[in-house]
Amino acid sequence: MGAKICHGSGIGLGVAHHHEEAEVGIGEEMNARIARAVTAIYRGICGRGPTTARAMCQRNVVVVVLEEVRTQAERSLVARDRCDEALALRRELHGAMRDELALAVSQLTRCPVHAVMGDAQLDPDFAVEVFLLDRVVNLTPLATQAR
Repeated sequence: MGAKICHGSGIGLGVAHHHEEAEVGIGEEMNARIARAVTAIYRGICGRGPTTARAMCQRNVVVVVLEEVRTQAERSLVARDRCDEALALRRELHGAMRDELALAVSQLTRCPVHAVMGDAQLDPDFAVEVFLLDRVVNLTPLATQAR
């Protein structure tokens, strides 16, 4: 079953008000693509993806919030009151996917990623990925840029 993808705002690039509606639509599409890419990477590395993923881009920061990300192994550890081990496993999994996450976000935003940070919480089951980019994301459509 695929993750439910929720769209973030995609605003905050200091655009003039009369351009905001068109640019928000472009930002929402980019946010959805980022959420899908992160979900696919989680699925590939962890064996399952989150049930919900939301990506939001604000200037040079991308945040992806993931719900229900724990693997069966992590759930088993939590059920046996071994929460520290479950969080340690989650950090190891994050380390295994860090480069792939950075590459995907860099390609989708067309901005190099300076840092990737992630953390998880067990109850409720949430994770977050934060990407710091080297510049503000340009949400102007490529066709407009060519003019």
